[in-house]
Amino acid sequence: MGIAALVSGQCNNPTSRPEIRSMSPQDRARFFSALEKIRQNGELDRLSKLHVDNADTIHGHPVFLAFHRVFMNDFASALNRADPGVPVPYWDWSLDATNPISSDLFTNSYMGGNGGGDKGCVQGGPFANWQMNIDSPHCLTRKFNQGDSIAPFWPPEALLSMQQTCSQYGALSSGIENGCHGAVHLGISGDMSTMFAPNDPFFLLHHGMVDKLWYDWQMMNPDTRFQMYDNVNYNDPAVSADDTIPGYPNMHVKDALDPRNGLCYVYVKSGSSEAAKRLMQEVNRKSGQNNGPSSTPTGGAPTPKSSDGGPSNAPNSMTSDGPSGAPNSMAPNSATGSNNASPGIGAAATAAGNGVPSADSAAKLNELTSQVSRLGGNGNDRAGASAALHDQQVDFLQNVLVNGMTPNHGLDMASAFMNRHNRFLHRHANALLMRREQQGETPGMGLGDILTGLTSGLLGKDGVVGHLLQGLGHVVEVLPQGLTETLKAVGSIAEDVTDDVFNILNLPKVDLSKVPEKERQIPYVAMLPDWWYEHNNLNATYAAQLHNQIHDMIDGYNSIQGYVSPATAHYLAKKYGSQ
Repeated sequence: MGIAALVSGQCNNPTSRPEIRSMSPQDRARFFSALEKIRQNGELDRLSKLHVDNADTIHGHPVFLAFHRVFMNDFASALNRADPGVPVPYWDWSLDATNPISSDLFTNSYMGGNGGGDKGCVQGGPFANWQMNIDSPHCLTRKFNQGDSIAPFWPPEALLSMQQTCSQYGALSSGIENGCHGAVHLGISGDMSTMFAPNDPFFLLHHGMVDKLWYDWQMMNPDTRFQMYDNVNYNDPAVSADDTIPGYPNMHVKDALDPRNGLCYVYVKSGSSEAAKRLMQEVNRKSGQNNGPSSTPTGGAPTPKSSDGGPSNAPNSMTSDGPSGAPNSMAPNSATGSNNASPGIGAAATAAGNGVPSADSAAKLNELTSQVSRLGGNGNDRAGASAALHDQQVDFLQNVLVNGMTPNHGLDMASAFMNRHNRFLHRHANALLMRREQQGETPGMGLGDILTGLTSGLLGKDGVVGHLLQGLGHVVEVLPQGLTETLKAVGSIAEDVTDDVFNILNLPKVDLSKVPEKERQIPYVAMLPDWWYEHNNLNATYAAQLHNQIHDMIDGYNSIQGYVSPATAHYLAKKYGSQ
């Protein structure tokens, strides 16, 4: 269906988009042939150039999912002009998350494998020796990010947890962009790691899955989510469904929100989400048995919302007395009168914490930095000033947390604090520790001790800033909080539940007792390089937080005896199913 029909909203018979492995060999060959035709007729060049020309406005902004939905439909329309009625599939890469390189898709019967030679040119499969024109003449390249293999992707459980946790469009979009989306691009790499990634047909399959994640999330609450569009978790100004889609001047966001109508397509289930849901049902049941009815559901119960999209309360780890688990030295010290030492700080922090741009907040941070830099020498007065400053800084951060922190401003506050203080505090603390080690000094109450306390208390692993960043999960509502503890309370998964997973995925049963424990575990997801976040207008700190949450989640699942991820089941059935 073309763009003109798309805008009209006419759709009487939506097409189905299947998972590519469910297609017949004949339909796959037809799909590959259509891809070759649009490469030869210049349509693929047009699509790649459109993506390059709009790269800065479609990545790192709320329109990310909406643009790529329209772009994928444009891609599908080009294929249908080349071969009317050709099926357009997606790739459920979550099923290959455990060991991507073992996927059928990297065989010559599907998409071909890694590139070869100095340039990494694709040499096998239907796209062997393809010559591309965008961004400049070159061969189609792939350079897997682990040499001859590919780092693991997000498993189905993580994707389902994200979908169940996100209650607003922007949360889901930012979670996908900063999380699972980049792992596939960089796993394959070559052209796929550039803005002319549409050169590689893997782009179409990958973004079909990305779009399906959005579609499935919309289907969880179709009465509201097919109209939902917002800027939650993005630094963009207010957005509207009437906004124009970049690169498509006659298209508006509202035209892309419901693919069942104007865009005229639906997705065929692959089984990964259904298998993950079956496992989550059992996890929730077992954790409820072991912990009582108050245990947190694995899906991540949504944090109560305020009218502006942020959490109505501070993160659960925070109380009005500060973060639980933080060093005792970080709690406000009433003996020093810290809460009265600088009465403007609390108000400035509250304004900043509630997302209100405040020059006073920035001024207070600068003032604190200046005070720290002027401190020196010895004496009780200076030690007292250091302690008061210490308390002011803690009070500032606590107010930011306790009074609420919206996605658009909270991370900026944390980043600003870290940037202003990190190098200074670490330099002095490290010098102090070296002097102590050399001279065997006994800890006292001097400036060095204050600096050490600031370093460990504010910037250390269990410090206030660490808690601030860990609290982002509550604010952005992308992944559930407290999930690891819930999972560890499960204990074990019954064999019949594991059998259900294999049956849902239509896989041959595997005797898991003969499978090495390491192969039954969900592997960690690799952290992506900083340049990826920079080139895509993303926030590396936010991405790192999601990365840590995924690792905690994986640890929790791996702690459950008998648990087998749908991705692991898919891999094991391929490797051991015939034995």
